[in-house]
Amino acid sequence: MQALQTINKISFKNILFLTDFTEASQTALAYAIGFARHFGAQIYPAHACDPIILTETAAPDILDEVEENSRRHLNTMAKEYGMTGTPLFARGPVAEAVPAWINEHGIDLIIMGTHGRKGLKHFLMGSVAEAIFRNASCPVLTVGPHVTVRPYNDFKAEKILFPTDLGAHAEFATGYALSVAQENRAQITFMHVVSLEEAFQHDRTQLVTDAFKKLETLLPAEAKAWCQPEFIVEVGDPPKELLGYANTERPDLIVLGLPAGKKFNGAFRSGVTYNIVAEAPCPVLTVRDVMNDN
Repeated sequence: MQALQTINKISFKNILFLTDFTEASQTALAYAIGFARHFGAQIYPAHACDPIILTETAAPDILDEVEENSRRHLNTMAKEYGMTGTPLFARGPVAEAVPAWINEHGIDLIIMGTHGRKGLKHFLMGSVAEAIFRNASCPVLTVGPHVTVRPYNDFKAEKILFPTDLGAHAEFATGYALSVAQENRAQITFMHVVSLEEAFQHDRTQLVTDAFKKLETLLPAEAKAWCQPEFIVEVGDPPKELLGYANTERPDLIVLGLPAGKKFNGAFRSGVTYNIVAEAPCPVLTVRDVMNDN
C-alpha cells in the first residue's frame, strides 16, 4: 500500500437530498443545508413515489393525489429553505430515479436520512442499496436515527473517524477523509479492527503491527503540517469495536470507504457498512472507489 502523495481538495456543488417527508428526513435536511452552506452548493430536494409499494396499502385511484401532494411538499421545502436546485420527483423505484438524477444534474453528494434497522431494511436493502451505494458515482451521506446533533448555519467537523479494512479502496476513501479534515482543521482517527477470525488463524501481534504500519502509510507527508492523527488498531468484532469507539469519542463525521464493485446481498445486514450506517451516533459519509470500478 502506497502513501498518498498529495491531498486533493474535494468540494461538493450539487447535493441530492432524498426525502420521504418523515422526521428522519428532517434531521438529514439540517445536514444537507449545513453542507450546502459550507461548500457553497445547491440542493436538489428529491422524492420517488413507487406505485408498487403504494398500491399495497392504497387504491390505485389515489396515486395521482399522492403524487401531487409530494410535488407540493418538495416545492414548499425548496422555497422555505432557499434551495436553488430544481425539486425532483419520480413515479417509480428510487433505485431507478437516483442514477438518472445524478447524471442529469451533476450530483456529487447524496444526503438522506435512515429510520434504523426496520426502516433501513426497507430503504437501503436490495435494489435500492444497489442504486444508492453501488451505482452512485458520488459519495453518500447518511444520517441515522441515533444522530441527535444538528449543524448550525454550516457544517463543521472537528473530529473525524476513518475506519478502514485496509483494502485496495483505502487510498481513495482516505483522500475524502483527509480533504474534509483539512477543510475543517479536524482531528482525524484512522482505525482498523483485526477480526477474531484473522487473529485466530494468524499471529495476533504481527497482524496488529502490520496494521499500524499500513494505517500510517495512508497519511501523506504534507498532512503532518496541519494534522495530528490518531492511529488505532483493535482486535474483535469490527462493527462492535468501531461503534463502541464512536459512541465513546463522539466524532462529528465517519468516513467509510467501499470497494469498487461491492454488491450488497443477504449478508449485508450483518456487515460493517450496514451496522455503522444504521447505528452510528453521527453522519456517515460513504465513499465508493469508482476509480477502480469496472
